[in-house]
Amino acid sequence: MSNKIQQAFEPIRATDRMKDTAVLILSEKVMQQSGQRPGMLSRPLAAICSVLVLWIGIGGWYLWEKPVSYVSVDVNPSIELTLNRLNRVTGVESRNAEGESVLKDLRLLGRDYIEAVELLVESDGMQEYLTVDADLILTVASPKEEEILTGLKSSVVSTHYQGMCRRADLANVTSAHECGMSLGKYEVYQRLSQYDESITAEECQHMTMHQLHLRLSQYDDDYIESHSCDGTGEDDDGCAEGRHHCESGHHQ
Repeated sequence: MSNKIQQAFEPIRATDRMKDTAVLILSEKVMQQSGQRPGMLSRPLAAICSVLVLWIGIGGWYLWEKPVSYVSVDVNPSIELTLNRLNRVTGVESRNAEGESVLKDLRLLGRDYIEAVELLVESDGMQEYLTVDADLILTVASPKEEEILTGLKSSVVSTHYQGMCRRADLANVTSAHECGMSLGKYEVYQRLSQYDESITAEECQHMTMHQLHLRLSQYDDDYIESHSCDGTGEDDDGCAEGRHHCESGHHQ
């Protein structure tokens, strides 16, 4: 019976020590109440273990797997990190070919978001894009945005690389992905489209963040100057009221 209980815990993402401890505690509790020896554990214990497995499995998924926050890192490479409730990285996706190249030799899954962002920015692949005129942008969409932005403010992304931090609406994550864009580029595309109706998502996708900012500065220079990781000058509403759909060609 003990072996069956142990096998029931295998799908759970926990250490063997945690599994063994849980089995031991359950066994002791049932024996105390029933007066049975370990080799005589009855069906009620199996039922209890099944419920416990289900409870731990659901709780583990909720804490570890459920997407809660998104951090978009854009220079020309565009890379997005998905974070769980514990601010651990559970998903890493490139949004262009440059991003794929940067991620090739990096292992970011399971890391704390600060560690992951710093490893990403300081990687050899990303360093070649961090030239003098490069713009490093980190865009955060999260119900925990203040916590995440505060962490980025104290990291080398801000203190050494002068990264600019922006907050975005969680509702824009899906729209950005439908356009094939990172959240960071999509936010600039939205802002820019308020002033230039000819701009398209496809065009923005192939531009660097520096090029996008140069174009946007023709209309809204304050937006560029006020967004940095020191947390000053960020939009109260968190996003621009631009187009929320993708255009593949220029307006006539």
